[in-house]
Amino acid sequence: MLVKDVGICLGRRDYSETSQLTTIFTSGHGKIRGLAKGSRRTKSKFGGGIELLTRGQVVFSQGRGGSSLLTITEWLVEQSYSGLRGNLQQLYRAYYLAELMDLFTEEMDQHQRLFELFNHVLSNLAVGDNCWDFLSFQVRLLQEVGLFPQLSSCLGCGKIISGLTEVYVSYTQGGVLCGLCGRSIPGKAAVGAEALTLVNQMAKAGELTEVVAAAGGQPGPADAQRVQKLLGYWIRAALNREPKTAYLLR
Repeated sequence: MLVKDVGICLGRRDYSETSQLTTIFTSGHGKIRGLAKGSRRTKSKFGGGIELLTRGQVVFSQGRGGSSLLTITEWLVEQSYSGLRGNLQQLYRAYYLAELMDLFTEEMDQHQRLFELFNHVLSNLAVGDNCWDFLSFQVRLLQEVGLFPQLSSCLGCGKIISGLTEVYVSYTQGGVLCGLCGRSIPGKAAVGAEALTLVNQMAKAGELTEVVAAAGGQPGPADAQRVQKLLGYWIRAALNREPKTAYLLR
């Protein structure tokens, strides 16, 4: 049975001279992996291939013998987010987010809200140098997959973190710890009050577009670095490794 959906390409690699192995995050079926036979042919239903970070209409069928590898039969590009190709920093950020989408989601696990958020952040990155959307999406992703840390009060003693000068974050503990409770915890990371405040504001905002208003404007470069450091620590700990594209952000 053929299934039609809309999806965003998270990854692809050549399988043969004419075909590709692809990873696509769809609106109605979550992440799918499939073999696009003949996709690299110029005269095909794929228009010469499925490109990374493009959104399109996808048609696929279930793999034979219960295989999780689907067969991609059609791909029609709707949105190429062309502005990303003209801004290397935004393109690298998009690569990083695409890898996180792949690493933090399961195949055939429908998540329409996450698809909408990913489409939104790619659209925004394609039209401007907006690090706020980039950071906010990482917060949204962690929330949507149930891995967002508890950042408002110490997990050891319950003390409110706001105003404390010595604060740590620990993945094994599930969030933040005051200086007294966190000093002896292995694998922790020190975190500043500014980063915690910004991440909490991002977490509480209903939509990505509300974040700037909640924070009183775009964060400065130093603020953005602090937030990315905190999010990067949490993501590395959750994955037990650093994402391959993380070096592009340095």
